[in-house]
Amino acid sequence: MSAHLETRKINNANSGGLPPHFRHNFTVLLIDYVFFGIAYSFLNPNTVLPAFARTLTASEPLIGMVSTVMAAGWLLPQFAVGAVIGPKPRKKPYLLRAIYVGRPIYFLLALVIWAGLTRHADWMLGVFLAGMGLFNILDGVASVAWFDLMGATIPPTRRGRLIGAAQLLGGLSGIGVGALVGAILSSPMLPYPRNYAVLFALGGLALLPSTIALTLLREPEREPPSPSAPAASPGLRRQLGEVWGGWPDFRRLVFGRWLIGLFGLALPFYILHATEVVGLPEVVVGWFVSAQMVGGIVASIGLGWLSERWGPRAAIWAGATATLISPLLALLIHLTGSRWLAQTYPLVYFCYGITNNTWMMGMFNYLLEIAPEDRRPLFVGLYNTLGGVLVPVSFLGGVLLRLTSYPVLFATTALGVAGGLWMSLGLRDTRK
Repeated sequence: MSAHLETRKINNANSGGLPPHFRHNFTVLLIDYVFFGIAYSFLNPNTVLPAFARTLTASEPLIGMVSTVMAAGWLLPQFAVGAVIGPKPRKKPYLLRAIYVGRPIYFLLALVIWAGLTRHADWMLGVFLAGMGLFNILDGVASVAWFDLMGATIPPTRRGRLIGAAQLLGGLSGIGVGALVGAILSSPMLPYPRNYAVLFALGGLALLPSTIALTLLREPEREPPSPSAPAASPGLRRQLGEVWGGWPDFRRLVFGRWLIGLFGLALPFYILHATEVVGLPEVVVGWFVSAQMVGGIVASIGLGWLSERWGPRAAIWAGATATLISPLLALLIHLTGSRWLAQTYPLVYFCYGITNNTWMMGMFNYLLEIAPEDRRPLFVGLYNTLGGVLVPVSFLGGVLLRLTSYPVLFATTALGVAGGLWMSLGLRDTRK
């Protein structure tokens, strides 16, 4: 096996350093990324899902729980998952098991909504939160394996164009999806709750090509564990200490993520502020989805170029700057009360579209560049689990809003993001 792998490495070097099956894997990862993004557009957690939760409860903290449950499910299990699957020679089976079980949940939610469970708002809210939580737990398990597979199949000099192309295609598709979302929510032919049932069903359908693509991914052969290596991997606490204590760039990246992640304080409440305070019509839900997709397109082109030319650090800086604009613009609209300025509200989601693409193009790409190849799942899992500190942030945003006001919420969000931008300025240049 070792001689076979050495021959493969020599062949790779002669073909420009690209790993085996590079074009095939590039294509299937591109398809996966694009269609997952389309499903995300149908069930946007910052516009569509909070608007649906609003139909079930008047409590701002409970509406904030939508983002909290989704983030907790996705982030918290990943360190344990990374520690478990890291030593395994194959990661793809873990990816497939998670998505085969998790992705049909969208269809189940569509079914119970169509059947009329929304007549019992408390029950529907519980089923909705449980379903989204379970979906994100399983997607989090899949993500640890997915990042490792992308790192193994796509070299650093090609990741920028893969992510950029995927975000560009997904963004272009998302513009049309945003218009379709607005039409479905306002259509008299699809009264509530059937309009939301259709959106969940369309989200599930969009995940089918993504699932097929990941099934066709060709996982590269890995070096078997050395016979001299210990049979059992170190405990979770020891692995945590080794990564946290030995990698200052990892620590700074995590601190920067925590601070920039405070944008989640206000994120579920922009749509409520726009419709209930500023007075924009309900159709803006679709406008905001489209604006977010346009922002993602701009980010896919600009940040993709920045990442390949200057490295992921520059993409982090640009994305953090865009993140800061969103709460500042919402604060300005609120304080001035200008009807003309209110028409610029889609720029809040345009900037968030840039922010959303920055996580992959900037922070995750930076993480993959600093992580040793044999410990990549551990780094990814630990990074995401530590991101679990941000799990209650949207819930806390709802509490802060109930106790204070929108200006205080937006100003607090802006201060946190500004601190994260300052923290990220100290990241080491991985390209030197």
